[in-house]
Amino acid sequence: MTPAELRTVARRLPTGVTVVTSGRGGETHGMTVNSFTTLSLTPPLVSFSVRHTARIRGLIESTGGFTVNVLAAEQAGLAGWFADRDRPTGADSFRAVETAGAPAAGGVRIAGAVGHFVCRTVRLVEAGDHTIVIGAVAECEAPSTADPLLFVDGRFHPLPGPPPTGPPPAAPD
Repeated sequence: MTPAELRTVARRLPTGVTVVTSGRGGETHGMTVNSFTTLSLTPPLVSFSVRHTARIRGLIESTGGFTVNVLAAEQAGLAGWFADRDRPTGADSFRAVETAGAPAAGGVRIAGAVGHFVCRTVRLVEAGDHTIVIGAVAECEAPSTADPLLFVDGRFHPLPGPPPTGPPPAAPD
């Protein structure tokens, strides 16, 4: 099995799209992440992975916190912006981004996101060419009922069709 084969199959799995932010003031940085997941309800933990060399990794370590912004379907442009490695760094990368506050844990909330998780870093786990970041959720909110943005087959997509009606299914364990 080759890395290309793994990537070909993995990109068939739809994921949500988030922008993880960390740092404070002019040292704030954001990065598009589609590996975000909830890890535990008790205690409330989340995780995502980043390359060892990602700029945001050092900020997550130094500030001890981060904010995860769950993007809305209409925020595909922001997802592309924060995925571009050639964009400006620090505060300049947020100059044209509408924000909704800077939590004490670090990072910023992005206005219009369907959800935010403000987290304290619990552990960084080295795994292959990535670092798995585990965070304790200090606060979370869902300020919008807009549809979330999805990523599949190397492209951003809105949810297909109208949302299901009736009670939500029970969450798997």
